[in-house]
Amino acid sequence: MTSTEVPRLRIVQGTPSRPPAAGGDPEWDAHLDHEGRICAYTRAVDGGGWLYLPGLARYRFPAEDGCIEARPEVDATPDMVTDAYYRVALPMALLAAGYEVLHASAVSDGRGLHLFCGASRSGKSTIAYALGRRGFQVWADDAVAFKVGAGGITAVPVPFALRLRAEVADFFEVPTRKRPQASGKTEALRHQGVGPRDIASVSLLERGRDSTISRLSAPESLPAVLYHSFYFSLRDSSILRRMATQYLELVARVPVFRVSLRPGLDAMPNLLDDLERRVFTRAPG
Repeated sequence: MTSTEVPRLRIVQGTPSRPPAAGGDPEWDAHLDHEGRICAYTRAVDGGGWLYLPGLARYRFPAEDGCIEARPEVDATPDMVTDAYYRVALPMALLAAGYEVLHASAVSDGRGLHLFCGASRSGKSTIAYALGRRGFQVWADDAVAFKVGAGGITAVPVPFALRLRAEVADFFEVPTRKRPQASGKTEALRHQGVGPRDIASVSLLERGRDSTISRLSAPESLPAVLYHSFYFSLRDSSILRRMATQYLELVARVPVFRVSLRPGLDAMPNLLDDLERRVFTRAPG
């Protein structure tokens, strides 16, 4: 898939169709957030699918012209629908097209892509933006889509909008002309990587009392990486086999690190130094 083949968003106004039943609908898969609450529903249909985000919109992919069609709910603004396209709908459409997707940001250097996986507020966007200020190319935020090939684990470029929390934007002195969005975050960058890139390393972010970096073995890596994966459906055995094969290959070929971040942005410069020295210079290997 090239950058021109990534499905674009089309917003269609009108009455949204009936949402999945709250008590469970056999045609839809419910998705839970990290706190165990239902945050989305998906439904596979003839090589494509539907995504329903409660209170926001229903997305269909691919639509007749190959795009992702969104039908907003009454109180959803175009900005909200577009933001969810970047963060959720586009990754789900890529899953339906046969890619795997990690909840991650990524930067690129001469060796390939360095991914940073983590839950919300784990520091993915902060680290990517900070490394961008050091000369790395910010390549993704929130989602990285990849496939396994004979030559390596290759990620495809997709459009993204990197957003920073208010305190992070203030710390980096992001220009004030970039006003905060409804989420309270400031958009610091809107971009799309050019051309596929091989994945050189994966770092799993967590909060801790001290900043540390440790490399994980393949058996340790698999469940830890899978925790940060997107999934479209867990009912289709062929999808589960594909997912297992792709992620087994990922952790076998790509070094995976656990990165603990201590509180406070003042620790960021030392952490970035350690990442460049201990992760980037060792990858791949």
